[in-house]
Amino acid sequence: MRAAVLSNALPGRYYPQNSHLPAIRLLLSMKLKAKDVININVNGLRAQGKHKQIQRRKSSKPNLLELPLRSAADLGAAQYFVTMRIGTPPKEFRMSVSTCSVLTWIKCSNCSSGKELSDMRFYQPNKSRTFRNIPCSSSFCTSDLIPSQSNDICPKRDAPCRYDYRHKDGTRLVGTIGNDTVTIRMKGNQKVILENVTIGCTKATKLQIDYPLDGLLGLCPDRQSFAGTALRQTRTTSFSYCLVDSLSPINVSSYLVFGGSNRLPNMQETDLLMGHWTWSIYYHLNVTGISLDGKMLHIPSDMWLYNPNGRSGVVILDIGTSLTALAAPVYDNLIRGLLPSISKFKKVKTEENNDFKHCFNSTGFNETLVPKLRIHFGNGAKFEPPVKNYVIGQGIKCLGFIKFDAHQTSIIGNLLQQNHFWEFDFPNYKLKFAPSTCISD
Repeated sequence: MRAAVLSNALPGRYYPQNSHLPAIRLLLSMKLKAKDVININVNGLRAQGKHKQIQRRKSSKPNLLELPLRSAADLGAAQYFVTMRIGTPPKEFRMSVSTCSVLTWIKCSNCSSGKELSDMRFYQPNKSRTFRNIPCSSSFCTSDLIPSQSNDICPKRDAPCRYDYRHKDGTRLVGTIGNDTVTIRMKGNQKVILENVTIGCTKATKLQIDYPLDGLLGLCPDRQSFAGTALRQTRTTSFSYCLVDSLSPINVSSYLVFGGSNRLPNMQETDLLMGHWTWSIYYHLNVTGISLDGKMLHIPSDMWLYNPNGRSGVVILDIGTSLTALAAPVYDNLIRGLLPSISKFKKVKTEENNDFKHCFNSTGFNETLVPKLRIHFGNGAKFEPPVKNYVIGQGIKCLGFIKFDAHQTSIIGNLLQQNHFWEFDFPNYKLKFAPSTCISD
């Protein structure tokens, strides 16, 4: 059954959005409140735009789209989310954001009433005047979207296109795909309407029952992702975000921005190794090495190789993954370099210590004891996160990395990205970044 393959679309690759629940529980004990986090990475979705879905209004849309972006830590999720309105009449939903997902999906119900809806927000497409099913016989469903059960999911030509995505941790998404209108409320109460946005109506999920967000906003470099739709309809060529500290007060936010031009002090740029962005659904980075206090670590060079023919890369960037996950040779060398700085502090065993191997009582701890981490890119750019981004927690602190097998793709997660501005420049295949407080006016 093809659905099972979609949980591991790249051979030998496994992405950890659903694999680090023990680590998330530890973060919860550190007051991050990131319990039982689920972030669905829909692998295998390839949309080349053969099925024409964008029908613009004659009235022009602004060349700038801003969505307030804030930490979901107070809601119990180690993620960042935006709020948007979907359907007609518009209904508000909180959507976690992922740059490793193509599909934008929402928890869904077609029930017009029912006790199960009383305490939760569901998307009800049958109540939206602008919702349109995508037929399972369409080229979008049969070619652009890799069908999970092609023999079973199209009983009639006009039946809705279905998806069934399964992941190694048991997480499962089942639903139908359609188009609907998205309304964004910007500064000054200005409204922007995006039409015919591809949305997955997830009717059956195997998720934590208390998962606090309503769905997921996919920002992969793909025509049918929300990023692709927003860029086309606003006629812009880049998007950006800035991640406030995950423990910021709930009234502190930044923005997910499509369009605009930013030039921050100390802005750097590096190549995005994406090939042509209609097929590459991850933001591969041109990493060449890692240093601590200016000394390069002895990491095998093949850990950084990028394979455009295989459409895979060794390091990717994802806002939807909380912890930075490193392939074993990278992880081992980095941890070996960091351990001396925390060795004098009492080691603490966490309740569930599968992911966090190096935790300690931080009484007397000072960040100046820890070597400065730098990630080096091919063109000389260097990403230097603050120590608090990789020695994480309060009271009990841990080195904020998890270990993957040697052949697995490394992921720079959102904790390491905090307090930096990130811009994805598609025409030039560039990732631009700079330190920032990320606090919006």
